[in-house]
Parts: sequence; structure tokens; C-alpha cells
Amino acid sequence: MTWRFKTGRGDIGVDKPTFICCGLSVNRFAAIQIRLVACLSVLSANAVFFPATAEEIVSESDRQVYERSYFDRFNPQTARDMIDRLPGFTLDTGDDLRGFGAGAGNVLIDGERPSSKDGGLEDALGRIPANQVDRIEVIRGSAGLSEAAGQSVVANVIRKRGETAGSWEIEIERAADGIVYPSGEITVARQFGAWQTSTKANAFWERFPLAGPRIQTGPDGVLSSSQLEDRPSVLTEAFISSEAERPAAGGKLTLTGRFGRSAFLPNTERLGFDSRLPDEEPDERFFIDFDSVFIEGEIGVDWTRPLGGDWSIKLLSLSSFQDLDQEQIVTTERPLGETISGSTFVRLQDSFETVFRSAVSKSGAARLRPEFGGEIAYNRLDSRLSLERRDGDVATQIDLPAANVLVEEIRGEAFANVFWQAAQKLSVETGLAVEASRISVSGDASNAQSFFFMKPSATLIYDVRPGLQLRLGARRTVGQLDFSEFAASASAADDRLLAGNPELGPDQTTRASFTVDMRSEKRGALNIEFFHEWRSDVIEQIALPSGAFGAANAGDGRLWGVTTNASLILSPLIPGGLIEVEADIRDSTFSDPLTSEDRAISDVESPTILAEFRQDLTKRMLAWGFSYRAARKGGFFFADEESFTRDGERWRVFIETTRIKGVRANFAVRNIGKRNFFRERRFFEPSRGGAFAGAETIDRDRGLFATLTFSGQF
Repeated sequence: MTWRFKTGRGDIGVDKPTFICCGLSVNRFAAIQIRLVACLSVLSANAVFFPATAEEIVSESDRQVYERSYFDRFNPQTARDMIDRLPGFTLDTGDDLRGFGAGAGNVLIDGERPSSKDGGLEDALGRIPANQVDRIEVIRGSAGLSEAAGQSVVANVIRKRGETAGSWEIEIERAADGIVYPSGEITVARQFGAWQTSTKANAFWERFPLAGPRIQTGPDGVLSSSQLEDRPSVLTEAFISSEAERPAAGGKLTLTGRFGRSAFLPNTERLGFDSRLPDEEPDERFFIDFDSVFIEGEIGVDWTRPLGGDWSIKLLSLSSFQDLDQEQIVTTERPLGETISGSTFVRLQDSFETVFRSAVSKSGAARLRPEFGGEIAYNRLDSRLSLERRDGDVATQIDLPAANVLVEEIRGEAFANVFWQAAQKLSVETGLAVEASRISVSGDASNAQSFFFMKPSATLIYDVRPGLQLRLGARRTVGQLDFSEFAASASAADDRLLAGNPELGPDQTTRASFTVDMRSEKRGALNIEFFHEWRSDVIEQIALPSGAFGAANAGDGRLWGVTTNASLILSPLIPGGLIEVEADIRDSTFSDPLTSEDRAISDVESPTILAEFRQDLTKRMLAWGFSYRAARKGGFFFADEESFTRDGERWRVFIETTRIKGVRANFAVRNIGKRNFFRERRFFEPSRGGAFAGAETIDRDRGLFATLTFSGQF
């Protein structure tokens, strides 16, 4: 008996046992991995694919071309929507690495990486109306060396030139507490003389209610106190970004800009109960008024020019700034209505970064394609923190190490990359970057450090057969320092003070990976990557030489895992039916300097599993579907605390229609069955190397959200 379904965008006919081995379980990540791997040989060798229309898909040995008509069934509004519908493809916006070249993602626009860091790929794709996209090429193997270095699969968005296009979106959402709030976005692309431009403006106001109990116990496990917390949070944002390009000096000149304001305003109220669970008579009231507002901007200039003989030059200048203003006002009432204490935290941070980069590369069909160039960068952070505590009418200023500091970095890098077509089915990508930098700290703390890193990379690419490619790679990278950790910080919500550390240095990672990518000429797709990372100078929270707690380069660790992306199209069993699965599972180990025991690296969350079902009924101009995101666990280790979190599972359903001419209407409900956030904090004295001092459990829920969205193109 033969069962029929689809993988990626292509129908497959397989026998019944094969269909069973390809079944998916979203509750156990390991089951997904085992079953998908089991399917690999079947899909590549035994699959029978129904043909796609010629105008939708054009296949070559190293790429598949998805014409604009392929995406019509999904009613995309922007290029970002179209990327989401590519079979077996997950958007990677890039790593948080030092410099511009090292953090490339897996999407190009007209063969080039967008000249932006702050907005990145998300912003660049969002300002391209779907009507302006001519096609999307999915490229395997070399995709322009440093333009998307180290990526196994790259999507290249090709735009139409000289046409006017636009898209718009209006959204109204109802939060779980009944508050209704709006958001809107408009994108316009058009020609102004010799300039081809695209601009996006967006603004939104969102509310996130969160409520639940906090239970405190002593070292013996006996209840000591409890709190009932209500934490409604408001997020507002307004940004405008634009790109303009034109021929200039025998090449192409591209200007980019982005400017906006964002505010995060969580107000926390806790009613406290002594030695008992919450009831109707609280003993105290604890309130945190938290305001965090930042204004940021970025401007980029990019010029590329052919030099002849398939050689070209690329020059880039990119500058950005951010002005952050945070204020936390804490008040304690005991009994309710009588203020007995309080505190005020004020944190001001101004940051600036500028990067100059040049590269000369050879493209075309040559078997050997080199690239070389250099990059110079300057980073600066000016951070100021003040802390005042009040007991009755008495106010006291609290001093923290490195509360007011200026951090500056000057960095230079030279790089060379080579793509070599060693044989018909075998190609090699190699690269070497050499970096030198100097970081200086002044103000309340002072220090100066110089660093030198070599960052080699190599990838072997083997085309087993048309549609099946294997990649084996290794790459060494240097992480981007969070300059905020050089300065002191405070959290009223967790009653935590952290000192700054002027001696921080960047962490380094050596990553080895093995990737299997299977794609059919008729739209099937499956991508699996296994990876292992060796990390050195890992940044963790420890006790600093001053005795205060803060971030430091604490030792070495390892991280490993596997990621999978697959699509199953269910026609003809379910006409227009599609299942897509993204899964990422990872684990880690780190030798803790405080306890001399092995533990996980802080802030490593796993598993990430998303399964989505969608059915497009094109003749009825209707689509519906649902998605499931599995619960995800993680942990963070402070010098005197272990914090374990669980972000609960999420269900979402939607229905959309295009019956209104030129308009897509979508109604969605998320957090069905509520979304639970659970956190356990375990305290130790004087540090995690000492005795257990008690615990706190925080169990909060975020309820049902309903969203109505109208969007269209012009």
C-alpha cells in the first residue's frame, strides 16, 4: 500500500512503513531527530515527487529558484513572510560576534549582505514588499564567502528593479486582562530618479500581564513567607528604516539608515504574607516602578564596484549609537498604606560603534575564488549608575565597584578566504582572520588590555548526488563583549546588585559541525546539523577579587546539539495541508570555579521545538492552522544563586481569508490553555561554594491573547 504526503513543497509517495518512520512527535525532541534521520535515505533514494510547475521552481546543481508565483498561495506581504515559507529553511539573523563580517546570517539581498547590524536581516527583509520580490534563490555551498560564511544553506532575495510597490499592516490585540492595543506598519519601495529606495515605518504598543505567587522557604524547606505578584508590562516602539541605492563611480552605492525609540515599562506589585500562603489580609505591599527607555540610530554606506576579470571591491562604513535611560523606584509599605522603606536605581548608558570594512573578491565560475580584506572598528560605552536607599526619612547613597565607567575598544582585523572547487562533487571553503584589539576602562575603575586572536575556518562540501549534500566544517570565533558587564548594575525585581569588572575579555569558540541537506528538484527539503563547540574564557558570574559579585572569564566549557528543519506537505490526504517542524536541542558542561563541580553553561535553553500545521484552501480564499511550541528549560548561575526557569508550552490557532479584495485578514488566538513561567531560585551563603540558605519558587501565568490583523499590498 502506498501513502502520499509532501516534504518541503513536493509530494512524496512511499510505502506504509516508510510513512510511519517519518512520523513526528513534538513532545520528545529525540523522537523527532531519530525519525527524521531515519527518513533521510528514504527521501533521497526512494521518494517519488510530483512535479511542480515550471514557473514556480527552477533547479540547478547548487541552487533552487523559487519564483514569485510560488508564494502566492501564502499571501505574503513582505520578503520576511516569503522567507518563512521556504521549505526546509530557518532564518538565521547572525551570531553575536565581534565585527561585521563574522556575524553574517543566512539571507542575502541581491547577492549581498544588508549593511546593517542593529536592525539586521529582520529589518531589511521587512522593508521589502512582497510585490517587489522577483524570486528567491536557495543556495547550497559557497554563497559569496564572507557575505554568508559558514552557512550550509543561504537564501538570496532578488528584487525587481525600477518598480513601485508597498505593503501595509494594522493589528489590534486583546491581552489576557482585557486591554486592547494597536500596532501598525507600512513599507514603500519606489524609484526616485537614479535612486531605488525602500522605507519601512512601524509603531506598536503592547501589554503583557503576568501574575502568580512567589513562595520563600528556609534552608530546612519550611515556608518563611509568600508574595502574590501582579506584573503588567508595557512595551512601546516606533522605528523608521530606509535604504537607497544607485549607480555611482562605476559601481553601486547603497545608503542605509535606521532610527527609533523603544520603552519597556513593567510595573510590579507584590502583596506579602508572613509565614503563610497568600490570603485576604496581606502584611505588606512591595511596589517597583521600572522605566527603561532607549533611543538608537544607525547609518551605513556601502559601495561595490567590478574591477574586471570577475574581481570586485566592496567598501563599507557603518556607525550606530544608543542612549539608554533606566529608572527603578522601589517602595515598601508595612502595613499597607504606610511607607517604611524604599530605594531608587538610576542607570544611564550611552554607546557608540563605528566600523570600516573593505574586501576584494573574485566571483564567477573559476575553480579558485579568493577574497581578502580588512576591518577597523571603534566601540565606546559610557555607563553611570546611582543607588539610593531610604529607611523612613533617612536616605543613604550606596557605592558599587565600577558604578561609573567609560569603556573603549579599538580593533583591527585582516582576513583572507578561499573557495576551491577541488573536484566535480567536492568543494572547499577556507579562511583565516587575524584580529588585534585594545580595551581600556576609565572612571571608577581603570584597566587596559590588549588581545590578539587567530580565527581559522574550513568547510568541506560534498555533493553525494543531485539534491543530497554533506558538509563538514570547523570554525573558530570570538564573542562580542557586553560592555555593560564592565559597569555595575542593579535589579530591584530580584534584589540583586552586581559589580562591574574592568578585566573582562572576550570568550572564544571552536565549533565543529556536520550537516546533511537534502532537496528535491520537485520541492522536497530536509536539513539536519550536528554540532559540538569548545568554549574558552567563558563569561560567568563569580566572586571578583574585590569580594563583590560580577561577571568574569571563569573557565572553559563545551556545548553540543543538533538542529533540524523539515516540511511535510500532506496533499492529497489533506488538500493544501502543510506541516513544518523546527527543532533544536543542546546540552553543555562547565567546570564551576566556585563549587569545583561540572554544571551547565549559564543561559543555555533547550529544547526549542516548534511544529506548525497549515491548510491553504485557495479556491475558497481561506487558510487555517495551529502551532505548538514545546516547553523550554534553562538555568543561570550567579555567585550566590542558582536560577532555573521553565517557559511553558504554547498553543496557537489562526484563520485567515483574502475574500476582501486586496486585503488579507487574519484572526489568531495564542497561549491557549495559558502560558506558564516557572522559576526556582536557590540561595547560598556566602556563595554557591557555601551552605544552602533557602529557596524561592515563582509560578506565574500569562493568559489568552487574541489578535486581529489586516494587511495588504499596493
